[in-house]
Parts: sequence; structure tokens; C-alpha cells
Amino acid sequence: MWQFIEKSNLIVVLTILAVSLYVLSKAADFLVDNAVKLSKAWGLSEIIIGVTIVSFGTTLPELSASIVSALQGNGDFALGNAVGSCITNTSLILGSGALFGKIPIDKKSSQKLSILIAAVALLILPTFPYKIVNNNGRIPQIMGIVFLLLIPAYVYYLILQDKDTNSIQDSKPSNTAKGSAPIIIKIFLAAFIITTSASALVSSAEVLAGRIGIPDVIISSTLVAFGTSVPELSTCIAAVKNNHGELAIGNILGANILNILLVTGASVALTPGGIEISEDFYSIHFAALVVVLLIYGIFAYNKKSNEISKREGIILILIYAIYIGANLFSTV
Repeated sequence: MWQFIEKSNLIVVLTILAVSLYVLSKAADFLVDNAVKLSKAWGLSEIIIGVTIVSFGTTLPELSASIVSALQGNGDFALGNAVGSCITNTSLILGSGALFGKIPIDKKSSQKLSILIAAVALLILPTFPYKIVNNNGRIPQIMGIVFLLLIPAYVYYLILQDKDTNSIQDSKPSNTAKGSAPIIIKIFLAAFIITTSASALVSSAEVLAGRIGIPDVIISSTLVAFGTSVPELSTCIAAVKNNHGELAIGNILGANILNILLVTGASVALTPGGIEISEDFYSIHFAALVVVLLIYGIFAYNKKSNEISKREGIILILIYAIYIGANLFSTV
């Protein structure tokens, strides 16, 4: 596939990039829908479905694209996609959702933000010793394994948190194992399409970056990050329009946490020696991530409002615009 894309003209490369982004997003939605059906057929509770399958599904585009790039030895691309998606989710997507209505911030949302801040700190701080010695930072491979090991603890915490306010209703299987067979086939088919489209996405993005002279990390943290965040965007706007803003904020924060623990964790764990981090990453991407979380934290921990309104949404969108501008300026 790489050889075909590399030999193609720019129009074909752009077309492959756009089509693979679209197919990746739709295949992820298809997989989630069928996974939820299978879970209900097997009698799993809605809580388990929500904190595992749905959250995993909205993060699946970032995960598949980052894993493919990590396996191809492009750690910058994988990390840029994960961090760029966190920035995109918390600024552009959350801000866009706020334009359609107010997004309430409850105690659970604040707690999730605290978890996200802790995960980001765990991502950035261990890289500084390497930066002091070698000028470039590094996320050691062991940290990827640590992130992956933290995921079961995170899911368990969410289940316990929900038990404090809701009782888990017993779910009864709605189908037999035989009746579940078609759903399982659809899930495997969706997984195959996701893998194929992710490979095409990464290859076309890398070729595009080489053709126009832009570093892979910028392509992955902006264009690819936005494309793989489409599931969160559609979910956020639909939830806010239907007066379920708390679902929107919960999905975005949950997806961001999984972007750090799962997407970055898997990418780093699959990269021998870990992922090296250039100076530009500290000055733009890590800096933008910290600023976005800081601004959002001001909104989240403000007990007087307890919501994100249209005004705050515009501020978040402007921050994203500045982030895109910083990326473009760095290429000049």
C-alpha cells in the first residue's frame, strides 16, 4: 500500500487520506453499535458497556492510527495523534458543543478532569530527565506498559463511582449464543476495515507530509487528530442539542484519558526504546495541552457557574485556532 500511495500524485494521496478518515470513523461507529448489541445479548450491564465499549469505540480511530504508525517505527506520528486529539477534543470539539447549548459540569466531571491532569503529568514529567541529558525528551517503553496497566484501575474506579449514585440493574441476556454469531462476524469485519483504513490513513498522511515539507508530527496532531476525533464531535453536538451536556463532557474527558492511557500507552509500549520527543513538541504540543487543560480547569472548578456556556466555548475554539497557527508558523 505504501508503494502505491508514494507513487501516486498529490490529488490521489489527498483522496486516499480523506476516504480513509471517513471509512475509519464509520467503521468505528459500526463496531461500537454491534459491540453494544453483543454486550446486551450476553447480559452485560449498561455501566460496563458505557465505561468500556463506548469509550473505547470513540477512541478507536486514534488507537488504530497510532498503533499502525508505531509499528511502522514512526513514534512522533503516534504521539502527535494522541496528544493532538486531546487538544482537539478539549478545545475545538468541546467549544463547538457549547455553541449549541450550555454544558453542565458536575462533581464527576471535575473528578475526571483531575484524573486527566494526573495522566498528562505522568506523560510529560518523566520525559524531562532525558531532555536534560540529551536535549530531546523521551517516553521510555516501560511508561507505555505502566499506562496500559492503569486502564483496569481506571475502569474499576468508574464503576465504583457510578455505584455511589446508581444501582446497577441486573441485565438478562436477550439472545442466545447462536443468535449472536452474526453480530460477532460484523465486529470482526469492522475491525478488519478499521485496520486497513488506519494503515491507508497513516501512509497517505506520511506521504503528504513529505510532499509538502511538513513534519509528520504536525500532520498527525492537526489534520489526522481532527479526523480521528470526529466521533467525539458528532457525539458532543448531538448530546448538547438534546440537553444531555453532561454526557458530552463525560465522553470527551473519558476519551482524553484513554488517549493518554490506551493510545499513547500502546504506541509507546510497541516502540522499542520508547518514543523520542523533539524540542518542538515541548514548545507547541505539550504547551498547548497544558494551556487547554488550565483554561478548561478554570471553567470546571468555578463553583459559581458549574457550566460551559457559549462564551467559554468561543474561548476554547480560539485556543484551538492559536494552536493551529503555532503549528503552521513552526513550518515557516
